[in-house]
Amino acid sequence: MPEKSRATLKGTIVTNKAELTIDELCLACGLSRDKIVTYVGEGIIEPQGVAVVEWRFSRTTIVDLQRAQRLEQDLGLNEAGIALTFDLLSQIDDLKHRLAQFERDSRKKSQA
Repeated sequence: MPEKSRATLKGTIVTNKAELTIDELCLACGLSRDKIVTYVGEGIIEPQGVAVVEWRFSRTTIVDLQRAQRLEQDLGLNEAGIALTFDLLSQIDDLKHRLAQFERDSRKKSQA
């Protein structure tokens, strides 16, 4: 199977403050407004604000959208599948943090 060439974006996220409008997010990610609205509807990304024109997104949303696009393109997942994957990955991260904390606490107790 021929390899697809992919552009890799690199940068530093300096804030998690909700400051991007839906149009700015569309430009940053190359997605349509409809796609962003669908992702919001599935819970893949969460804006601040009630109406679409009031929605504001943090810059970290760009990273989430890039992950969502990769899941859709590479694995053929639909939006519901992406949302489920994000939820499962979040649970895995939480369990890893809890396990690391448990191991730190266990080491402290055994050293005491």
